[in-house]
Amino acid sequence: MTQATIKSRLLCILAAGLALASCSEDALQPNTNTDDSQKASYVVAATVDGTSYLLTAPSLSEGTVSVRGNGAEVIGASYWVCKNQKYLFGLVYNKGGNGTGASYYLNADGRISEKYTYEYNRITTYGTWGDHVVTASTGNAAASMADEEGNLPQMLLFNYLHSEDGTQTESSTLAENFLGNGEKVHFAGLVEANNRLYTSVIPGGMSRYGIRRWPECVTDSALIAIADGGSASSSYSQGEIPSTQYPDHAYVAIYSGKSFDDTPVIAQTDRMGYACGRMRSQYYQTIWAADNGDLYVFSPGYGRTAVSSDELKKVTGTKPSAVMRIKAGATDFDPNYYVNLESIGTKHPLYRCWHISEDYFLLQLYTGGVDEMLKGKDANVSELAIFRGSDGSIKPVTGLPSDLAGFGGEPFGENGKMYMPVSVTGGDYPAFYAIDAQTGIATKGLTVEADGLTTAARLKAME
Repeated sequence: MTQATIKSRLLCILAAGLALASCSEDALQPNTNTDDSQKASYVVAATVDGTSYLLTAPSLSEGTVSVRGNGAEVIGASYWVCKNQKYLFGLVYNKGGNGTGASYYLNADGRISEKYTYEYNRITTYGTWGDHVVTASTGNAAASMADEEGNLPQMLLFNYLHSEDGTQTESSTLAENFLGNGEKVHFAGLVEANNRLYTSVIPGGMSRYGIRRWPECVTDSALIAIADGGSASSSYSQGEIPSTQYPDHAYVAIYSGKSFDDTPVIAQTDRMGYACGRMRSQYYQTIWAADNGDLYVFSPGYGRTAVSSDELKKVTGTKPSAVMRIKAGATDFDPNYYVNLESIGTKHPLYRCWHISEDYFLLQLYTGGVDEMLKGKDANVSELAIFRGSDGSIKPVTGLPSDLAGFGGEPFGENGKMYMPVSVTGGDYPAFYAIDAQTGIATKGLTVEADGLTTAARLKAME
């Protein structure tokens, strides 16, 4: 594996200092910490008239809270990341631009206060690692790295946002030929477990730089685009291979150090496709660790959505939505574990998923099956189910409102339940529904008097 690494350290950022940017559709990392210490409170992210607020609530299981008199106006975050029950990071997806963000905490009086602000490269995935909230994306290298024809290599770009002192570090690593197959890659999801960091590696075809440098990795010259095409995040340029030649492969990079400057071990399998959810340029996390440290790797089977046209040939995948496992401490996929999600339950493909507790996971599925998946952004993804890793079983979630309009950002997990933000038609306020991991029964909990409900976290007041 050939990699080049560039690293630059930035200055400390004071609380009133820089403004930061981040990426995406509203979401938050589920926090399964069950610390019930004094002065802890639930913090809810909501919107009213296009303005974002954080507000506190004593419970997510019952009651009603209002933004009026109880909400702190905050940045319009696309993602929310809870760090050690001390800080809540808001990260803003600025489409193709740089990201901005801020961290918030509960002061000694239990009120929401801003801690630090940040500015960094655009992000397509995020998570935590040690004392940092980490963002990642794939983008152009510096002009000095261009080849003789002026082609720029693609780099994996990382931002390390220190949660305690507000400092910020950047690093970058060559995304080209990362897997040894000549393709550039993206990362999707960051999981800390077993004193390691795991991330799903998504192959993304070959750039003009990659084709020129590793021509032997082109499996079929007909895959090279003969003209510019596509649009927005799906646009491509003449002379490159826009989509992967390996749609039916899954890869997980396993890091044992403290940063992406280290060389990871790559676990790989050809029993299922790449592991991530997708929405335009965003790569949703579909790898999660169970409480015992086993890593469960979920693949929606998105390789099937790569379809050839008269203008461009693509390699179309065939693998269904599936789950495989990397056991705690192992560095390869468990050869004895494979579950075809499209052969159990409603047999519908996967859109997104989250860890609840133990080895229970909440799945969000394409309601209309594979045909719905192929529709892309207009697909119906309102079906939920519970998957248990140890026995490979699945059960539908029941008890959701009949007038369901959709879900908020990302759910919050605690004490064997997943609290999903739910909106309904007819003008009622959104609410959290508590989904029991063992029974799959959803029960209406906290109602929030707001237009939209994004997610929740649990924070302890700072002295």
